[in-house]
Amino acid sequence: MSRLPEGVALDEHGRPTTDAQAARRGAILPFGGYKGYALALAMHALGVLGSAVPTGESTGYLFIAFKPDLFVPLDDYRRALAAEIAAIKATPRREGVAEIRIPGERGYRERERLTRDGIEIDRRIQDVLMALAEGKLTA
Repeated sequence: MSRLPEGVALDEHGRPTTDAQAARRGAILPFGGYKGYALALAMHALGVLGSAVPTGESTGYLFIAFKPDLFVPLDDYRRALAAEIAAIKATPRREGVAEIRIPGERGYRERERLTRDGIEIDRRIQDVLMALAEGKLTA
């Protein structure tokens, strides 16, 4: 049976639980207390637009895209965002935490490394890919 940390879920009767199955029938508590609840409710309300309502197998996706320069000049947006990121990264870290990363940062670094150093693949796979590229094999 899967155990959850204390204080993150309620069962179907609103009682605290560490049982993952009971939490699925109940609720996961939002982070940040009452403020987290408002954020979770807002995200859920937007999710309803994508048919992401908990009705059995019904699931959906919601993608939101913003064009910042519709709201503020693009240079101002970039400058303000860079300042926000710098402030987040300057936050004191717990012992053993070397860095605070921004979502996507690890992936961007890995892509840069692979672009610079290349991707190591097995010789047999390379041979097949080369044969495909030369038209000697069909996919």
